[in-house]
Amino acid sequence: MKQESQRAAVRTEIENLETFEKHGESYANADGRHGWRNPIRADTGPILEAITMAQKPQRILEIGTAHGLSALYFIAASEDWDAIEMDTIEFHEEVAAATQERMDHLGVPVRVICGEAGAVIREKLDDSRYDMVFFDAQKSLYHEQLLALIERGLIGPGTVLLADNVTDRQTECQGFLDWFHESALLHRIVPTECGLLVCRLPENFNG
Repeated sequence: MKQESQRAAVRTEIENLETFEKHGESYANADGRHGWRNPIRADTGPILEAITMAQKPQRILEIGTAHGLSALYFIAASEDWDAIEMDTIEFHEEVAAATQERMDHLGVPVRVICGEAGAVIREKLDDSRYDMVFFDAQKSLYHEQLLALIERGLIGPGTVLLADNVTDRQTECQGFLDWFHESALLHRIVPTECGLLVCRLPENFNG
């Protein structure tokens, strides 16, 4: 168990990041590709933390890092930082570097991987299965990213899937949402400000 002072520092940083603009910021990466960073709303972090406390995942993947707010909620809910690994994918180079520096300063087990999420999933992640995956990058690519994770065997029976913005950005997420209905998978959409999908893949899941 990490020292209480480290956990207090994580909580203080969560409070700091919660003060950042919630309605998003535009950006362009080194290749000139534009994006829109939209942080989780204040009602979502505690839910992520509660689900993590209940499920106790050892390997977590986040798609869409931004400044690391949601990642820190996952970390804050984990009992033993020496027993978990968290990978998080960020598209913007400067933000990825700054967030990795933040995580290193706090001493938490978070690896920020810079790149386009689909390419990172296909080429940069190791072959170990994740216990929890949080989708929070470009909404129209949720479905593509999900299929890439399945193809590589990075998710499977027991993996908890979480996805933000499935209500306020439903049109962009529709292919992703349709997959859950077509697969007849039990899932729920928690009525947060943006809508949070929650699903635990069943033991008979085979993709």
